Amino acid sequence: MSDKIIFRDLQVRTVLGNDSWERKKEQPLLITAEIHTSIASAGKTDKVTESVHYGIACKRATSFAESDHKLHSLEAFAEGIAKACLGVTSRALAVHVIARKPRALLHAEYAGVEIFRTRKEALGSWGDDLVQEGDETEHEFARRKAIADDERAAAEAEAGKLAHEDRIVVKALSLSTIIGVNLWERHYKQLVHIDLVLHTDKSTGLSASASDKVPRYRNFRTVVDAVTELVEKSSYRTVEALATAIARTATKQCKVPKITVRVEKPSALVFASCSAVEITRVLGDYAAMSSAAVSVAPTPPRAASPMAAAAAAAAAAAAASDVGDKAANLGMHSAYIALGTNLGNRLENMHQALHRLNTDLPTSYVVESSFLYQTAPMYVADQPAFLNAACLVKTALEPLALLDELKRIEAEMGRDFGMYRNGPRIMDLDILFYDEISMQTDRLTIPHALLHERRFQLGPLCDIDSDLMHHRLGKTTGALFRHLTTHSDAPDDIVRVTPLRAANALVDAGSSASESSILKALSPSSQKETVFMGILNCTPDSFSDGGDFATPDLAVEHAAVLIKSGADIIDIGGQSTRPGATQVGVDEEIRRVVPVIRRIRELGIAVPISVDTFYARVAAAALDAGADIVNDVTGGGFDPEMLPLVARRQCPYVMMHMRGDPSTMTKMNDYSDYGGDVVRGTRFELAQRVRAALDQGVPRWNIVLDPGIGFAKEGAQNFEFLRRLPELTARNIRASTKKSTSASLAAGSSEEGEEGFIDEDLATDLENYPVLVGSSRKRFIGQATGKTEAKDRVWGTAATVTAAIQGGASIVRIHDVAEMVDVARVSDHIYRKGRQA
Repeated sequence: MSDKIIFRDLQVRTVLGNDSWERKKEQPLLITAEIHTSIASAGKTDKVTESVHYGIACKRATSFAESDHKLHSLEAFAEGIAKACLGVTSRALAVHVIARKPRALLHAEYAGVEIFRTRKEALGSWGDDLVQEGDETEHEFARRKAIADDERAAAEAEAGKLAHEDRIVVKALSLSTIIGVNLWERHYKQLVHIDLVLHTDKSTGLSASASDKVPRYRNFRTVVDAVTELVEKSSYRTVEALATAIARTATKQCKVPKITVRVEKPSALVFASCSAVEITRVLGDYAAMSSAAVSVAPTPPRAASPMAAAAAAAAAAAAASDVGDKAANLGMHSAYIALGTNLGNRLENMHQALHRLNTDLPTSYVVESSFLYQTAPMYVADQPAFLNAACLVKTALEPLALLDELKRIEAEMGRDFGMYRNGPRIMDLDILFYDEISMQTDRLTIPHALLHERRFQLGPLCDIDSDLMHHRLGKTTGALFRHLTTHSDAPDDIVRVTPLRAANALVDAGSSASESSILKALSPSSQKETVFMGILNCTPDSFSDGGDFATPDLAVEHAAVLIKSGADIIDIGGQSTRPGATQVGVDEEIRRVVPVIRRIRELGIAVPISVDTFYARVAAAALDAGADIVNDVTGGGFDPEMLPLVARRQCPYVMMHMRGDPSTMTKMNDYSDYGGDVVRGTRFELAQRVRAALDQGVPRWNIVLDPGIGFAKEGAQNFEFLRRLPELTARNIRASTKKSTSASLAAGSSEEGEEGFIDEDLATDLENYPVLVGSSRKRFIGQATGKTEAKDRVWGTAATVTAAIQGGASIVRIHDVAEMVDVARVSDHIYRKGRQA
């Protein structure tokens, strides 16, 4: 067993990363070091020179800590302390360092790091090799060498698990939450104290320390932010469930490979300081939720993803090139690219640039795109407004080679590089991040030098990943964006917009008048008025108006009435999706809808047209005839050619949730796989369809979600969905619970159901997608009002439209446009935050 020389809680003053207010200021740090050695000789001779002098170790540690080390991370700082302590004498064989920042977090006692380093790990060797002394026999030298080897091995063994892992520690994070089974505990929040230990492999820690960069799964601020949001919004009955939820959030959301969570409840026991639960979990402990055994029927095999094809092409090209050899060995790099345009057809420019990045960038492909934003010009104000977006590109290109390719694409798209700096441009492509590297040359700075002050780049970037760490600033992209939007006096000049037309449908997109009707601000914070989608059924058998507009002349005439009444979009369908309806086939559907679309366009009617179909061939024919939007009740699940078509044609796409087909969906409203929760089930299944669309190359900004009111949902489920509509696009949702009684709470009964947030394992996040609700005249309204005739359900529909607007719906799909316009306009004044702003 090795001996130790220890100093504890040495206080130093230094600038290291950010303080609790995320400022780079001098702050106190506490250092504890246990230096492993052998004091056998000093114990016999009583000479300090035969040991490790703790005074010198303290001075060395203080000198390093208070020097101009320019470090950002606790890991790199602890590594420096370890080297300082081990450098005192070759008798120092290993060191256990604990470095704590008491001012790191507002609501925690401290954040810290704990590492164990042997002399060989920290300094590269154990020191000078032992040399046989002149009067030393071979046996004596061999014995002395064996003792030294034993001491080194003992130093490693003494550290236990710390010999193989580093630890990030958050101590006594104090948060308020509803926790407990007693009635009074359900009425008042109480404090809980949470300790977190993030375990990471030592090899990873050595790499992070050497680069002074902290991967997201080691970033205690990111983890604490996620845990804080969870705990303060939760209402668990047991500490066990709360601890489990915290570990799940850290491992799954923050990608922490292993975590120990200790939750203390100080007010639990009268004669004890606390009750507590401590658990250790790894990511594998939380198996991914399997998808429910429901699918759209029939479901042909899905088409191969163009992005997967691009990846295969990139890999093949990489294998045949020198650059590819490196990419094949190290894997594809992750580059985050910003896109900006304010000249010409801005929407077309965006789509063209995204297409080129996916097909014309060597050994590269686009993985993900952001929403679309309209932003005021920055730096030079006298120029048109910009459209901005971001995308994640996987590439084998090195940073400067990638920059050259981006400049080539800009030039081929027509950018004038002779324009004054920060002036108008057809397309601007900036590298924001490239893996986790930091670099600065005359041509390129990564992370982007001005990213921290640009809302127009940070906003789109956060759509893709808000936890990217800006290592030079020590903050995540989410933190940087929050600072600019909530802590800055600068105006909020960035608005998320959704296109209501295909990119190539604009004739004069440079005109603000022409763009105002197709780029709609549909986010809750900025939308002022509900968008109306007027229903035009060119069918003989629709549930409400079947046969009323069976000829092109009647259909066009009704379209004009809908537009005059206030419709912003005309939704034309040639296939009834009422319960029990049978499919009419592609050719018949084309025969019904295409002549109507052509006639509307021939009359010069410019309002956006949506085609209501789940067939790719029908959608293609309608788009060729002048339609702008595809409204697919199956979310791309019926026809495998639909998603590639939508990606290729760059058109807005309404993705609805449905199970089965119209002839079977009424029998598929069992959501028991999701605890009987219709909202939870719809979120999970709709997220799968959105993920499929993104993987096929459909831009995030072209997607609108529809929960599918009346589709695979019975009457009460539809009312529940309208009541809980905001949860469709929430970051996470609570379990639906039964009404509790005082007796059941006091007894700790489980009849109340689940508490807290649900572990959903969504295929992709649904936050910020605009929502369309189509409840008009449907059967569940008749069940509530007693109206058997669909056309008599107008005012029942009005109530559902109001509920949809209150729940954050951006678009309502309606038959009775004139009446619902009045209803919605009043509702807009009551509920729309954008109008209140």
